[in-house]
Amino acid sequence: MFKKYILLLVVSIFVWTCENKTPDYNEYDFPETDSSGINVNAKYPKGLTVDTTILNLGTNSSAFIVTATIDFTKNSKLRFNPVHSTTASKPSVHLHNFSSANQKPYIAINGGYFWQGASLSLLISNGVVKSIENQSVTRDGKTVYPVRSSFGQMENGSFETTWIYCVTDDGNKPYSFPSALGNDERTKIYMATPPTSKTAGATKWLAKNSIGGGPMLIKDSINVAVENYWKEVFDGGGIAGTSRQPRTAIGVTGKGRLVLVVVDGRNSNGSVGITLAELANFMMTLGVKHAINVDGGGSSVMVGPEGLLTKPSDSGNVERSVPTSVIISEQQ
Repeated sequence: MFKKYILLLVVSIFVWTCENKTPDYNEYDFPETDSSGINVNAKYPKGLTVDTTILNLGTNSSAFIVTATIDFTKNSKLRFNPVHSTTASKPSVHLHNFSSANQKPYIAINGGYFWQGASLSLLISNGVVKSIENQSVTRDGKTVYPVRSSFGQMENGSFETTWIYCVTDDGNKPYSFPSALGNDERTKIYMATPPTSKTAGATKWLAKNSIGGGPMLIKDSINVAVENYWKEVFDGGGIAGTSRQPRTAIGVTGKGRLVLVVVDGRNSNGSVGITLAELANFMMTLGVKHAINVDGGGSSVMVGPEGLLTKPSDSGNVERSVPTSVIISEQQ
């Protein structure tokens, strides 16, 4: 009888062990707990999904990517909120402090570029311009007037990307242009004067909500990352677009789904990062038709209701304080 109980105990332990063994990571299954131990599928409303991908880049290199997809056809209560803070804070703090009438925040990513805590990228919130795009930079001893890309939600709820310059002849209001115009950092050819409201193709941009950054990654389902890296004058700005780095991007699919992407890098989560061209290619596999890059490097992060969904590359893997972010919320 004693041997029988021992046998039953051994069998029970064996069955329990098999049933509770953590499954091998499969990038296509998007398990609730991914290989980094991050819980990505908890407490999200209908229409908001968060997935992880390990992208094989060859030569024993891979990129760890977290993607948030917002489908407004499944949940019309979801909201896109570019957030500007006068005091730079961690995106998790932006998420925690987010306050808007009857809305519950779920996801935050870092926003546009900044210097010494002040935003250098366009941000529009509910029709109010909170910060303007950087109007000039110095390259090769010259003052250069970069025309950089922005991602915006229009009054009718649709999303679009365009190239923006905040023109001085109309009170620094953002104007849209059909391209990045005449700058090219690769050839060191630059526009002698800044664009104005009278420049060919200029149109006052009436986005209700917008986040700026750059360069443009995808336009009309075409990968335009490399050419716009040079035309938007980013090479001297330190974003290292042709090397693999942590990245953050935002885009929209042909069916109107909003897509937020954060790629870990510099060996955080074992990820080498990604180039701008590789980032555009990845987003195109998700059906993204238009997309821009925003701030990357140590700023890149995605935060959910239970904490970090990605692993920042700054020392100690801590979030960097930033003045702008994008928050996805649900109207209650």
